[in-house]
Amino acid sequence: MTKQNCLELDFSWEDTESWKYFRALSLPTLPWAAPFLPLLGLPNALLEQPSIWESIYTQAFIEHETRYRMRDWTGTHGERGELVRQVIVKALPLLAQQMGRNVAIDLEKWVRFHFFCPEAKRAMREWERTLRIAYFSPNSRKYQRKIPPSAVLVPILPLIEELMDFDRRTEINDALKRVAPPPPYEQIPYEYMEHCYEMTMISVVLDQALTLKALQTIASRLNDMERSEVAMWAQDQARIMYRDGKPENLCGDKYLQVELPCFDVPSLLDFSTVDESALDGSHHEDKTVD
Repeated sequence: MTKQNCLELDFSWEDTESWKYFRALSLPTLPWAAPFLPLLGLPNALLEQPSIWESIYTQAFIEHETRYRMRDWTGTHGERGELVRQVIVKALPLLAQQMGRNVAIDLEKWVRFHFFCPEAKRAMREWERTLRIAYFSPNSRKYQRKIPPSAVLVPILPLIEELMDFDRRTEINDALKRVAPPPPYEQIPYEYMEHCYEMTMISVVLDQALTLKALQTIASRLNDMERSEVAMWAQDQARIMYRDGKPENLCGDKYLQVELPCFDVPSLLDFSTVDESALDGSHHEDKTVD
Protein backbone atom coordinates (compact mmCIF):
# COMPACT_ATOMS: atom_id res chain seq x y z
CA MET A 1 0.00 0.00 0.00
CA THR A 2 1.41 3.38 -0.98
CA LYS A 3 1.97 6.05 1.63
CA GLN A 4 -0.65 8.39 0.14
CA ASN A 5 -3.31 5.71 0.66
CA CYS A 6 -2.33 5.21 4.30
CA LEU A 7 -3.79 7.07 7.23
CA GLU A 8 -1.42 9.54 8.85
CA LEU A 9 -1.15 9.38 12.62
CA ASP A 10 -0.82 12.78 14.29
CA PHE A 11 0.37 11.69 17.70
CA SER A 12 3.34 11.91 20.03
CA TRP A 13 3.82 10.50 23.51
CA GLU A 14 3.60 13.88 25.16
CA ASP A 15 1.66 14.06 28.41
CA THR A 16 -1.64 15.44 27.07
CA GLU A 17 -1.88 13.25 23.98
CA SER A 18 -0.84 10.08 25.75
CA TRP A 19 -3.38 10.66 28.50
CA LYS A 20 -6.10 11.12 25.86
CA TYR A 21 -5.00 7.81 24.32
CA PHE A 22 -5.28 6.13 27.72
CA ARG A 23 -8.73 7.66 28.25
CA ALA A 24 -9.86 6.42 24.84
CA LEU A 25 -8.89 2.88 25.78
CA SER A 26 -11.07 3.18 28.89
CA LEU A 27 -14.27 3.88 26.96
CA PRO A 28 -15.19 0.20 26.35
CA THR A 29 -14.95 -0.40 30.13
CA LEU A 30 -17.39 2.28 31.34
CA PRO A 31 -20.64 0.74 32.65
CA TRP A 32 -22.76 3.80 31.87
CA ALA A 33 -21.49 3.78 28.27
CA ALA A 34 -22.40 0.12 27.64
CA PRO A 35 -25.64 0.81 25.70
CA PHE A 36 -23.75 3.01 23.24
CA LEU A 37 -20.70 0.82 22.64
CA PRO A 38 -22.26 -1.19 19.77
CA LEU A 39 -22.61 2.07 17.83
CA LEU A 40 -18.96 3.06 18.13
CA GLY A 41 -17.37 0.64 15.67
CA LEU A 42 -15.37 -1.24 18.30
CA PRO A 43 -14.15 -4.79 17.55
CA ASN A 44 -17.10 -7.19 17.86
CA ALA A 45 -15.10 -9.67 19.93
CA LEU A 46 -14.45 -6.94 22.49
CA LEU A 47 -18.18 -6.26 22.79
CA GLU A 48 -19.01 -9.97 23.07
CA GLN A 49 -16.55 -10.55 25.92
CA PRO A 50 -16.11 -7.12 27.57
CA SER A 51 -14.76 -8.52 30.83
CA ILE A 52 -11.46 -9.47 29.20
CA TRP A 53 -10.50 -5.92 28.24
CA GLU A 54 -12.05 -4.54 31.44
CA SER A 55 -9.68 -6.72 33.47
CA ILE A 56 -6.63 -5.80 31.38
CA TYR A 57 -7.41 -2.09 31.46
CA THR A 58 -8.11 -2.11 35.20
CA GLN A 59 -4.71 -3.69 35.81
CA ALA A 60 -3.09 -1.13 33.51
CA PHE A 61 -4.82 1.73 35.32
CA ILE A 62 -3.73 0.47 38.74
CA GLU A 63 -0.16 0.05 37.51
CA HIS A 64 -0.21 3.56 36.08
CA GLU A 65 -1.52 5.13 39.28
CA THR A 66 0.93 3.20 41.47
CA ARG A 67 3.98 3.98 39.36
CA TYR A 68 2.94 7.60 38.91
CA ARG A 69 2.79 8.11 42.68
CA MET A 70 6.22 6.47 42.98
CA ARG A 71 7.62 8.40 40.00
CA ASP A 72 8.61 5.01 38.61
CA TRP A 73 9.37 5.44 34.92
CA THR A 74 12.20 6.35 32.59
CA GLY A 75 12.34 7.43 28.99
CA THR A 76 12.69 10.26 26.51
CA HIS A 77 9.05 11.33 26.21
CA GLY A 78 7.05 13.64 28.46
CA GLU A 79 7.00 12.57 32.09
CA ARG A 80 3.52 11.10 32.39
CA GLY A 81 3.49 10.35 28.67
CA GLU A 82 6.36 7.92 29.01
CA LEU A 83 4.60 6.08 31.81
CA VAL A 84 1.37 5.85 29.79
CA ARG A 85 3.33 4.54 26.81
CA GLN A 86 4.91 1.79 28.89
CA VAL A 87 1.55 0.75 30.34
CA ILE A 88 -0.23 0.68 26.96
CA VAL A 89 2.59 -1.19 25.24
CA LYS A 90 2.08 -3.88 27.88
CA ALA A 91 -1.75 -3.90 27.85
CA LEU A 92 -2.40 -4.31 24.12
CA PRO A 93 -0.29 -7.51 23.77
CA LEU A 94 -2.15 -8.96 26.75
CA LEU A 95 -5.37 -8.38 24.83
CA ALA A 96 -3.79 -10.02 21.78
CA GLN A 97 -2.83 -13.05 23.84
CA GLN A 98 -6.35 -13.52 25.17
CA MET A 99 -8.50 -12.49 22.21
CA GLY A 100 -6.23 -12.64 19.17
CA ARG A 101 -3.85 -10.22 17.55
CA ASN A 102 -6.47 -8.89 15.15
CA VAL A 103 -8.66 -7.72 18.04
CA ALA A 104 -5.77 -5.78 19.58
CA ILE A 105 -4.84 -4.32 16.18
CA ASP A 106 -8.47 -3.27 15.57
CA LEU A 107 -8.75 -1.61 18.98
CA GLU A 108 -5.52 0.28 18.38
CA LYS A 109 -6.68 1.35 14.92
CA TRP A 110 -10.02 2.46 16.41
CA VAL A 111 -8.26 4.79 18.85
CA ARG A 112 -5.92 6.14 16.18
CA PHE A 113 -8.70 6.72 13.65
CA HIS A 114 -11.15 8.51 15.93
CA PHE A 115 -8.76 10.60 18.01
CA PHE A 116 -5.43 11.06 16.24
CA CYS A 117 -6.13 11.20 12.51
CA PRO A 118 -7.13 14.76 11.53
CA GLU A 119 -7.70 13.78 7.89
CA ALA A 120 -10.19 11.09 8.91
CA LYS A 121 -12.02 13.54 11.18
CA ARG A 122 -12.36 16.04 8.32
CA ALA A 123 -13.40 13.31 5.90
CA MET A 124 -16.12 11.93 8.16
CA ARG A 125 -17.53 15.40 8.70
CA GLU A 126 -17.59 16.18 4.97
CA TRP A 127 -19.08 12.79 4.05
CA GLU A 128 -21.73 13.20 6.75
CA ARG A 129 -22.88 16.54 5.41
CA THR A 130 -22.75 15.42 1.79
CA LEU A 131 -24.59 12.11 2.20
CA ARG A 132 -27.31 13.83 4.21
CA ILE A 133 -28.04 16.06 1.23
CA ALA A 134 -29.12 12.97 -0.74
CA TYR A 135 -32.19 12.79 1.52
CA PHE A 136 -33.31 16.40 0.99
CA SER A 137 -36.96 16.56 -0.07
CA PRO A 138 -38.38 19.05 -2.59
CA ASN A 139 -39.73 20.97 0.42
CA SER A 140 -36.20 21.77 1.60
CA ARG A 141 -35.12 25.36 1.01
CA LYS A 142 -31.78 24.06 -0.26
CA TYR A 143 -33.30 21.44 -2.55
CA GLN A 144 -32.33 23.41 -5.65
CA ARG A 145 -28.68 22.81 -4.78
CA LYS A 146 -29.14 19.07 -4.55
CA ILE A 147 -27.46 17.05 -7.28
CA PRO A 148 -29.28 13.78 -8.02
CA PRO A 149 -27.31 11.02 -6.31
CA SER A 150 -25.32 8.62 -8.42
CA ALA A 151 -27.60 5.93 -9.86
CA VAL A 152 -25.64 3.18 -8.10
CA LEU A 153 -26.08 4.96 -4.77
CA VAL A 154 -29.86 5.41 -4.96
CA PRO A 155 -30.87 1.82 -4.00
CA ILE A 156 -28.41 1.89 -1.06
CA LEU A 157 -29.73 5.12 0.47
CA PRO A 158 -32.61 3.43 2.36
CA LEU A 159 -30.08 1.04 3.94
CA ILE A 160 -28.06 3.86 5.51
CA GLU A 161 -30.85 6.33 6.20
CA GLU A 162 -31.01 5.49 9.91
CA LEU A 163 -27.23 5.89 10.21
CA MET A 164 -27.33 9.34 8.64
CA ASP A 165 -30.55 10.61 10.22
CA PHE A 166 -29.79 13.80 12.16
CA ASP A 167 -32.74 13.47 14.53
CA ARG A 168 -31.69 9.94 15.50
CA ARG A 169 -28.16 11.11 16.22
CA THR A 170 -29.56 13.90 18.38
CA GLU A 171 -31.67 11.40 20.33
CA ILE A 172 -28.65 9.18 20.92
CA ASN A 173 -26.56 12.11 22.16
CA ASP A 174 -29.38 13.26 24.43
CA ALA A 175 -29.59 9.77 25.91
CA LEU A 176 -25.81 9.78 26.37
CA LYS A 177 -25.98 13.07 28.28
CA ARG A 178 -28.66 11.69 30.59
CA VAL A 179 -26.50 8.79 31.78
CA ALA A 180 -23.02 10.37 31.72
CA PRO A 181 -21.64 11.31 35.14
CA PRO A 182 -20.31 14.78 35.99
CA PRO A 183 -16.57 15.42 35.77
CA PRO A 184 -14.66 13.88 38.67
CA TYR A 185 -12.35 16.03 40.73
CA GLU A 186 -9.26 15.04 38.74
CA GLN A 187 -10.79 16.46 35.56
CA ILE A 188 -10.38 19.99 36.86
CA PRO A 189 -9.51 21.42 33.41
CA TYR A 190 -13.02 20.36 32.38
CA GLU A 191 -14.83 21.47 35.54
CA TYR A 192 -16.89 23.95 33.53
CA MET A 193 -18.38 20.99 31.65
CA GLU A 194 -21.67 19.49 32.80
CA HIS A 195 -20.52 15.99 31.94
CA CYS A 196 -17.27 14.07 32.12
CA TYR A 197 -14.65 14.29 29.40
CA GLU A 198 -15.34 10.67 28.40
CA MET A 199 -18.86 11.63 27.36
CA THR A 200 -17.46 14.20 24.95
CA MET A 201 -15.10 11.60 23.52
CA ILE A 202 -17.95 9.12 22.98
CA SER A 203 -20.09 11.81 21.36
CA VAL A 204 -17.34 12.57 18.85
CA VAL A 205 -16.83 8.89 18.06
CA LEU A 206 -20.57 8.34 17.61
CA ASP A 207 -20.85 10.79 14.75
CA GLN A 208 -17.71 9.54 13.07
CA ALA A 209 -18.49 5.85 13.55
CA LEU A 210 -22.03 6.11 12.18
CA THR A 211 -20.76 7.91 9.10
CA LEU A 212 -17.99 5.37 8.63
CA LYS A 213 -20.54 2.54 8.93
CA ALA A 214 -22.61 4.18 6.20
CA LEU A 215 -19.56 4.44 3.93
CA GLN A 216 -18.65 0.80 4.56
CA THR A 217 -22.23 -0.24 3.79
CA ILE A 218 -22.10 1.63 0.49
CA ALA A 219 -18.69 0.22 -0.37
CA SER A 220 -19.74 -3.36 0.35
CA ARG A 221 -22.34 -3.15 -2.39
CA LEU A 222 -20.27 -1.52 -5.12
CA ASN A 223 -17.27 -2.36 -7.26
CA ASP A 224 -14.24 -0.08 -7.68
CA MET A 225 -15.67 1.81 -10.65
CA GLU A 226 -18.99 2.37 -8.88
CA ARG A 227 -17.25 3.63 -5.74
CA SER A 228 -15.35 6.14 -7.86
CA GLU A 229 -18.66 7.23 -9.37
CA VAL A 230 -20.15 7.85 -5.92
CA ALA A 231 -17.03 9.74 -4.85
CA MET A 232 -17.28 11.98 -7.93
CA TRP A 233 -20.94 12.73 -7.15
CA ALA A 234 -20.02 13.54 -3.55
CA GLN A 235 -17.27 15.94 -4.63
CA ASP A 236 -19.63 17.74 -7.02
CA GLN A 237 -22.34 17.91 -4.35
CA ALA A 238 -20.01 19.18 -1.61
CA ARG A 239 -18.65 21.83 -3.97
CA ILE A 240 -22.00 23.52 -4.58
CA MET A 241 -24.05 22.83 -1.45
CA TYR A 242 -22.17 24.71 1.25
CA ARG A 243 -20.32 27.98 1.15
CA ASP A 244 -17.65 26.40 3.33
CA GLY A 245 -17.78 23.06 1.52
CA LYS A 246 -14.41 21.43 1.00
CA PRO A 247 -14.77 18.51 -1.42
CA GLU A 248 -11.07 17.78 -1.08
CA ASN A 249 -11.77 16.69 2.51
CA LEU A 250 -13.74 13.73 1.18
CA CYS A 251 -10.42 12.30 -0.06
CA GLY A 252 -12.03 10.75 -3.12
CA ASP A 253 -12.98 7.14 -2.40
CA LYS A 254 -10.19 6.62 0.17
CA TYR A 255 -12.72 6.23 3.00
CA LEU A 256 -15.39 4.67 0.80
CA GLN A 257 -14.00 1.21 1.51
CA VAL A 258 -15.12 -1.87 3.40
CA GLU A 259 -11.85 -1.92 5.37
CA LEU A 260 -9.93 1.10 6.63
CA PRO A 261 -6.51 1.77 5.10
CA CYS A 262 -3.51 1.00 7.31
CA PHE A 263 -1.70 3.69 9.27
CA ASP A 264 1.70 4.94 8.17
CA VAL A 265 3.42 3.79 11.36
CA PRO A 266 3.87 0.35 12.94
CA SER A 267 1.51 -1.09 15.51
CA LEU A 268 2.45 -0.73 19.15
CA LEU A 269 2.38 -4.53 19.28
CA ASP A 270 5.62 -4.48 17.33
CA PHE A 271 7.32 -2.73 20.25
CA SER A 272 6.02 -5.03 22.95
CA THR A 273 8.29 -6.94 25.31
CA VAL A 274 5.45 -9.30 26.22
CA ASP A 275 5.96 -12.89 25.07
CA GLU A 276 3.96 -13.15 21.86
CA SER A 277 4.17 -16.94 21.57
CA ALA A 278 0.50 -17.21 22.39
CA LEU A 279 -0.60 -14.73 19.73
CA ASP A 280 -2.60 -16.25 16.93
CA GLY A 281 -2.06 -15.89 13.19
CA SER A 282 0.85 -14.57 11.25
CA HIS A 283 2.84 -11.47 12.14
CA HIS A 284 0.73 -8.45 11.22
CA GLU A 285 2.24 -4.99 10.88
CA ASP A 286 -0.12 -2.07 10.46
CA LYS A 287 2.24 0.04 8.42
CA THR A 288 3.26 1.04 4.93
CA VAL A 289 4.69 -1.79 2.90
CA ASP A 290 6.00 -0.01 -0.13
